[in-house]
Amino acid sequence: MKKIGIGIVAASAVLMVSQPASALFSNGGFEDGTTNGWTITYGSVSSNPTSSPDWTTTRSGQPAPVVIDNMYSGPGETIDVNPYTGSKMVKINDIDGNYHATKLSQSDTIAAGDLTETLYVNWGAMLVDPGHGVADQPYFSINVLQNGSSIGSFSANATDAATPGTDWALAGNDLWYKTGQYQYDLSTFSIGDLIDIEMFVADCGYGGHGGYAFLDGIGTAYVEPPGGGNEVPEPATMLLFGTGLAGLVASRRKRKAA
Repeated sequence: MKKIGIGIVAASAVLMVSQPASALFSNGGFEDGTTNGWTITYGSVSSNPTSSPDWTTTRSGQPAPVVIDNMYSGPGETIDVNPYTGSKMVKINDIDGNYHATKLSQSDTIAAGDLTETLYVNWGAMLVDPGHGVADQPYFSINVLQNGSSIGSFSANATDAATPGTDWALAGNDLWYKTGQYQYDLSTFSIGDLIDIEMFVADCGYGGHGGYAFLDGIGTAYVEPPGGGNEVPEPATMLLFGTGLAGLVASRRKRKAA
């Protein structure tokens, strides 16, 4: 019985590591149903380009982030949206407009083990295309900062989304949707550095059209990208997976010999 227990422990370790997790940043999968650990900042684009919201000024009716599950159904959406990782993810901003901008951010300190890791962010953006000039289109951004300075980013606006030949999908009346996985190699950091992850969405600059985003799987633990993909788990995960299998095989051989 003792030998069987060792095999069970090894199998449990494999399952634990194989499950989606979000190291480095806390609550990166929003699986507790809240935005605990994250800083929420509201801003306005009434007098700024949508790519650079004014984070010192807010407007009425600022939409609070909402943690969603597979029962989610958004107004005007014709595409079924479900959590990308686990059973929950967060939605920031909304479709209504009114010059809103919503940012989700978190800071952490880089440890030695983080230097060989990759930061993952699973994202999906819904942007209404009202046909404005680029500076006034709904906008989505992911930004990585090292000690307060931006070192990596991804962004898109509704003009990008509605351009023929891109891989954005029409998800409603002038509403465009795309998912992706943002990755950043942390080897450029040093032990003790401060890392920030910032993600925001802004409405159009004329106040009549919105944009919003879904965020999930934020951290250094490998997560499958939205819609699947052919990326492989991090080496540490595969090593423990192999160790677990070896433990199970050894246990079975010993039981047969007995």
